[in-house]
Amino acid sequence: MIRYLQHAQLDKAKWDACITASADDMVYALSWFLDVVSPGWQGLVEEEAGSYVTVMPLPGITKMGFPYLGQPFHTHQQGIFTTTQSSAGIREKFLELMVKRYKFIYNYRFNMSDTPHLEKLQDKYELVARYTRYLPLNKPYAELYKGYTRDRKMNLKRAQRANLSLFESDDIEPLIQHFKIHIEHKVVGGVSEHTYQLLRDLFAVLKAKGAAQLIYTTAGGEVNAGCLFIKYNGVISYAFNSADSEGRVTNGRTLVLDEMIRQHADTDYTLDFESPMIEQIEHFYASFGAHRVKYFAIRHNALPLYVRIIRDIRIKVYRTFFSSGVAEEV
Repeated sequence: MIRYLQHAQLDKAKWDACITASADDMVYALSWFLDVVSPGWQGLVEEEAGSYVTVMPLPGITKMGFPYLGQPFHTHQQGIFTTTQSSAGIREKFLELMVKRYKFIYNYRFNMSDTPHLEKLQDKYELVARYTRYLPLNKPYAELYKGYTRDRKMNLKRAQRANLSLFESDDIEPLIQHFKIHIEHKVVGGVSEHTYQLLRDLFAVLKAKGAAQLIYTTAGGEVNAGCLFIKYNGVISYAFNSADSEGRVTNGRTLVLDEMIRQHADTDYTLDFESPMIEQIEHFYASFGAHRVKYFAIRHNALPLYVRIIRDIRIKVYRTFFSSGVAEEV
């Protein structure tokens, strides 16, 4: 039986059991993660013999009086999580129910197991191909280092010669304040205080569960770069970072990423760079030897015509008068 469940109707123990039993057991779909980034989230559930056998997180909200579905901040992927007990054609059924329920869907991102199934549905839905970069760490560091490009090796040596101090921390506030000062002004649309508070709350939960690793580099006692990683189920996600002009010149983030690769070399971990669709940043991640992995995002607009017109006008006004920044790696 397939059901749409409001937040209060969800059995979170059954939900998490389904996620951990799925092929794409990822931190972003667990109930405790969703509770932080999207309070009140809902879900589609296929239930069999009292257990959830297929689930789909729906971080939906209401905008302008219409149901709206998007991707929460600090959440790379979601999608449909199946198990060996999932019924045939369940992804198609879930997609049909999703687009019927939400009048507007923007950039809802699916997981990797959904990719081959969604390939066949591109004529039916507005599915946009996106890519991240994966680096399997199941080789000794010396072999992983060989996969770095010549430029990356050279920049790593520059970082080592710059005598940067590298240290791990349980305090995310310096990273947030550093990002506010050095990066926020480059982000199109800016960054709200609510988004920063979400990150604080999320880091506290991740730290309590032993799923966060935060590394800074300093020069002369001042932070010049910082990187937050989420570690869960054999995946290290490059979740949030910042670097000032000195950190970029001295390649602070290169040093941090190399350190993570060193620490986890010859293990079953995979480093997911969570690459944005920005050529320069993707090129940077590729220089560590990471390969491209495809996934899909969906868009859907069934809003009434007058709402579409109002929305288009607002976007044009914003782009004309306020969009002076450029997208930045976050």
